Amino acid sequence: MSKADSHKERSTDLGIVKISNDAITSIASAAAMEIRGVYKMGGGLRRTICDIFLKKYSGGGVRIVTNDSEVSLIVSILVEYGVDIPRIADEVQENVKRAVEKMTGLVMSEVEVVVEGVRVPGAEGRGR
Repeated sequence: MSKADSHKERSTDLGIVKISNDAITSIASAAAMEIRGVYKMGGGLRRTICDIFLKKYSGGGVRIVTNDSEVSLIVSILVEYGVDIPRIADEVQENVKRAVEKMTGLVMSEVEVVVEGVRVPGAEGRGR
């Protein structure tokens, strides 16, 4: 698989419609956050560095990958402690796929969910 272009486009009778990758990742991120039990979007250190130094929102833990004409997403999340992780991941996959396809007209071949961590209540601010 290769990294996607900066936008997806399609032709209509009136011209070309272009949808930026930023728009797609924003939709996917918002759809993932709608699921109860998702604490926040992941993305790790690379996302944080990108956000800080480039002063640009990096897509909130969503990466677009293309293979020929297929489009797939990798969605990284952190979940709340005590949730059913397989159920949450399934719901994130379904909601992201539905939202992106509905809003963009693109067909998602795959939505991969990576659970990067679990938010444990009271763990913030404690030393290791």
